[in-house]
Amino acid sequence: MKSVVLMFIGGMVGPVTALVGVGAGYLIGLALTESGSAKPSK
Repeated sequence: MKSVVLMFIGGMVGPVTALVGVGAGYLIGLALTESGSAKPSK
């Protein structure tokens, strides 16, 4: 039973890490745009 739980947790770590990376990249992009170092397209 313990191995099933570990497999489930291991399967969740990948997608969660990817989502966190995307979220962090998005926030960094917003911060750079707000600071004026990147020209907004609007």
